[in-house]
Amino acid sequence: MSQNDFVICASCGARTRPDRDRCIRCDEPHLPVASSKLPLPAWLTKERALLLGSVASLVVVIAIAATWNWSAPADKVAQPAATASAPATRQQSSSPRRQEDAVAKTTGSFFDGKQAAAAAFAKGDFEAARAHYEQLLTERPNDTEVLNNMGQALARQGRIDEAIAKLSRAAELSPDKWQYRFNLAHAFGQAERWDRAIAEYRVATGLFPEDYATQFNLALALHKKGDEQAAIPAFEKAIALAPSEPSFHIALAISLESVGRVADAQRAYKQYLEMAPSGPDAERAKAHLEALAAGHSATPPKTPSAS
Repeated sequence: MSQNDFVICASCGARTRPDRDRCIRCDEPHLPVASSKLPLPAWLTKERALLLGSVASLVVVIAIAATWNWSAPADKVAQPAATASAPATRQQSSSPRRQEDAVAKTTGSFFDGKQAAAAAFAKGDFEAARAHYEQLLTERPNDTEVLNNMGQALARQGRIDEAIAKLSRAAELSPDKWQYRFNLAHAFGQAERWDRAIAEYRVATGLFPEDYATQFNLALALHKKGDEQAAIPAFEKAIALAPSEPSFHIALAISLESVGRVADAQRAYKQYLEMAPSGPDAERAKAHLEALAAGHSATPPKTPSAS
């Protein structure tokens, strides 16, 4: 059988035997091909045509008798490249095109759900966002992005234990994802579970050592735990990563003062005031600095919040 003996499917481009009414790959019907009528040769008279027709009929009968018990070989022309054999019947397998349509519909629906959840989150409607993410997880329970985002929505609602459960699952499935580790550490910090927060922030700083926010939050968690000796170098590292951030200097000053390094604390307070003379903690820092200079004891300013 030559190349010209095949029918080319207009839908998928597969070559199929002309005796099939549908494409064996995509199951689409073959388009009718217009036949071209050629003029009969001069030597082919009506009588000769009838004689040739009789001979051809006899040959066909003989061929049918000879091949009555012979099974036709599998049609390998139109088989998909990735499969070993073509579907035997239409009932055994739906066409790849229909399967692709079903997958596209499911994927589109899932994507639409994520978009709706993100829009609700952006508007501050965290309950609606949580509901969307919960529905998405019924379809793909191990989707780490959805788990992480649902954890964020729960955390915004103050449902910290539930948030930690979702964020922990996301971090478990993608342990090298900095964002998931950071968010989990932040949730542990909200729950004041400082040991767990510190552990997760340490992992996060290892994954993204240049991120000043992760480094500052680690230092802050150490400070909250009461480990000032570890918090001070952590704050100093955060300042080295982001030297123009005023709040880092006041946080360092508070930790320095708490371990009795008053002169170092004064320098840090002054640095903060130089950088943010009208900052939210400027007046308290100024008053506290004056009290330290006079040798009076005073309550230090409030430590900045985590990033």
